[in-house]
Amino acid sequence: MLSTIDPADFDQIKQKHHQLVSQFPLINAVLSHVQQGFVFADTERHWFFVCTKSGFSLVNTPEGATIGEDFLRFLRQNKEIPEYIHLYRPHGSFQNYLQSNWPKYKIRRRAQFQNYHTDVYDECKELLPAGYQIAVPQQLQFEQLEKAFGLNFGNRYWDSREDFLNKTVGACIVTEQGKPGAICYSACIVDGIAEVDILVLPEHRGKKFGRIVSALFFNQTISKNLVAHWDTFVENAPSYRICRHFDLTLVQEYDLLSVFLR
Repeated sequence: MLSTIDPADFDQIKQKHHQLVSQFPLINAVLSHVQQGFVFADTERHWFFVCTKSGFSLVNTPEGATIGEDFLRFLRQNKEIPEYIHLYRPHGSFQNYLQSNWPKYKIRRRAQFQNYHTDVYDECKELLPAGYQIAVPQQLQFEQLEKAFGLNFGNRYWDSREDFLNKTVGACIVTEQGKPGAICYSACIVDGIAEVDILVLPEHRGKKFGRIVSALFFNQTISKNLVAHWDTFVENAPSYRICRHFDLTLVQEYDLLSVFLR
């Protein structure tokens, strides 16, 4: 089955399965030593499981193999794996097993977009209401960001407060009272790809803040020669509209399997 592998061997998996791994920046970030996570594999590195601290995960099996009871047992017994995980492109045999044996799961459709545009966006200047300001996360107090958004910036994706502040690319909208109202930032940056995470606080929705802060984020990635990677649920209409508005390139749609392990 699978066992924990030495970080020095992560590159074996990345190189052997580069086409698959590169589709999911959060997984690539773990295997590239950009962010911490949990990595298991067989001795030949044909079969592997990678999980981020936030639970996003990817399993790969040899051609023709099936997974079910043994794999679920493996997940449940490894307590360092988050108790709520999200499997990218889950194996059909595992879905079939869960249907009959483990009710604590759901399957949702997601879509990946990437921004290949090279011209900066100016519309944010026109849409920003009077009195509101824009800032990068590093210009605001970390505690202020955390209190406003509750996104655990120093641990959910990045490895520490300092890691987040030193490496993330992002933009915020700040209210007239100096309080953050919206943020769009990179959950990871790996191999020239910046994965997007965005949040507009409920009291500021309907003001086009999502569009504004996205444009600000895209301008930063363009200036740094990064490709913005936007991964969203198909049913998330506001997020989907932003992708369409900026004419982002649809890369793929896929199923995401979310499972409560305990």
